Amino acid sequence: MKFSGSFLYLVALALLVHGVPAAMGRRLHFGKCVVSVQIHELREYFSEIRKTIVGEDGNSGVRLLKEHAMMNIKPLESCCFLRQLLRFYVESVFNRYTPKDSQIRRRTSSLANSFLSINRDLRQCHAHLHCQCDEETKKRIEAIQSTFEKLDVNAATVKAIGELDYLLDWIETHHHH
Repeated sequence: MKFSGSFLYLVALALLVHGVPAAMGRRLHFGKCVVSVQIHELREYFSEIRKTIVGEDGNSGVRLLKEHAMMNIKPLESCCFLRQLLRFYVESVFNRYTPKDSQIRRRTSSLANSFLSINRDLRQCHAHLHCQCDEETKKRIEAIQSTFEKLDVNAATVKAIGELDYLLDWIETHHHH
């Protein structure tokens, strides 16, 4: 199939006017690192399981993702923070979570796969020295892990998944340009 130059021009113009298709994701900035994130898809996966997950959370007085700690991350450290936090979710949360419901299992698997994809891009930024990791970032992640490890495994995974909306808000609100 051969396309005319005017057709390709119209497609390019439509993309400029209406934006990039959702499948390509939003380009978000974490320090010097730019990553494509399908935030709408992540929110959709989370919204499908949120009610069930929050209903299972018996530790309403405990917070893993403290809002004030996430809001005061220096822009240059945001890449490192997100990389480490997503790795924590994949390795410690999703790997240990064992839902009985197949729909929740599929959605948490989709979230984990999306996090792996984002983390792959963040690792490349880190390899090219675009991610700055300092002691403050390491302490933030250690505090999250410490609180997580104080809870029963199932309670901890439910708590962490139930707080994904805080992470998604942080990703979306503080890193688009």
